[in-house]
Amino acid sequence: MKEARYTLTSHCIESGRLVLTPSLGALLGDSERVPAVGPNGEELELTVDRAAGEVRGLAPLFLSGEFAPNDQIRFVREGDRIAIEPVGKRVRRRPSLPKSKPQAKKPSAPAVTPYPKEVLYPQAGKRPAFVEALSALGLEAFPEGRFWRFRARMGRKGFSLVAAREGQASVEELVAARAERDADFALWIVVEERPKPIPGLVVAGEGALRLLAELHQSFPLGAMELLRLFSGGRIGLDEVERQRREVAGLLGERAQFSAVLLALAPFRKDQVFLLEDLLPEVGETVSADGVRRALEVLAGPPFFALEALGPGEYRLRETVAALLEGLAAYATQLKRRLPASVPAAGGRG
Repeated sequence: MKEARYTLTSHCIESGRLVLTPSLGALLGDSERVPAVGPNGEELELTVDRAAGEVRGLAPLFLSGEFAPNDQIRFVREGDRIAIEPVGKRVRRRPSLPKSKPQAKKPSAPAVTPYPKEVLYPQAGKRPAFVEALSALGLEAFPEGRFWRFRARMGRKGFSLVAAREGQASVEELVAARAERDADFALWIVVEERPKPIPGLVVAGEGALRLLAELHQSFPLGAMELLRLFSGGRIGLDEVERQRREVAGLLGERAQFSAVLLALAPFRKDQVFLLEDLLPEVGETVSADGVRRALEVLAGPPFFALEALGPGEYRLRETVAALLEGLAAYATQLKRRLPASVPAAGGRG
């Protein structure tokens, strides 16, 4: 049995047109008009426009209101006609198709899907997974037909990009959309874990973008990190792993700072101590240089927790508990002084 699958977008449902993907092209063959039947017995005629890269004639099927964006449908070759079936939905039984002579099979393009369907095609009514990931990382998203436009408000470093998922537009169309919108980057979304670079484009695996968004929950990543990745031309598992190692290093520094604070917790207010007195309390997880750097930070703003009396000698101004309570009060007061809405920074993008 020869078949092809297609994930619907709002544009598909509204226009009754699909992008002529390689698998659809192989299934439909060389014919310009192909009879089809819908899941409830609807008689359809599919028109193949290879110049425009579209399959038309599905508007009657979508008028039923049974389909929503991100639903998946299956096209099955049954003789000289195509049966269209929803994937994962119950439908009324349709009349069986008359048997006809089978046509010669043509090889179809292999499908590569390393990520679960839930990652690549979220629940109906939700934005695509790559849009959700980039939005979580601080970009503003705007749907524009088959494309998505993104903007990073970073003042002088602001940038914009236009993105499309493989199968919903062509590389040439994406390049043209970038020029029309005067965008800084053109982002091509694919399913491969380690995508191959394409000159003039940023190629990103959708699963890799999702992993970046998950990494953001541990450490605040944003548009600047994305800008560095976009400048490299590719975002796959290798690039995400490098970003993960960088985040792990930063989180390790924070953990070391926390270890120094906890080691100071038993000390009383105004206690004078030497660096050598603190090292056994910190343990072997933090080097002597790491402890010294943490004490220098604690001696300065906004902490003012220590006073340096001499080389390697300090006085604890407040207990650690009082210090943290004071920091919490300082943060609360400062937050009250923030404007109700912060205006977006000027600049490009």
